[in-house]
Amino acid sequence: MGEGRQVTLGAWIAIGVLSFGVSSVGIWYLVIHTYPTELMQGLFLTLLAIALAGLTLAVAGVLNQRFAHPNWLRKDPLRLLREGVSVALFGVLCSWLQKEGFLSLTLVLIIGGVLMLTETFFLTRGGE
Repeated sequence: MGEGRQVTLGAWIAIGVLSFGVSSVGIWYLVIHTYPTELMQGLFLTLLAIALAGLTLAVAGVLNQRFAHPNWLRKDPLRLLREGVSVALFGVLCSWLQKEGFLSLTLVLIIGGVLMLTETFFLTRGGE
């Protein structure tokens, strides 16, 4: 983003809602109208990642605006994107592990803990 134009909070929320809506319709179409081949399973996980990231953009934008320090978006312009990708990674990884039959509470806690520690590292290194 640099010194040029910055994406406003409203734009981040609009991008999140739009990507969540479009990918949710894609998931619905995929589940209703296709057979579960390997390609469709990969497409399902991709659409799930986009939906989770989009939903997180909207929710995290509102929560950060309410609870973060003033000017948080200017100081850390990619925070919402980073949080959205983390939630999407968590959801898709857990979904894939569940599909393969390897998911356990221990793995969920480990994956979630690693992603939370990563976000905590970024927030503390960012000066907030």
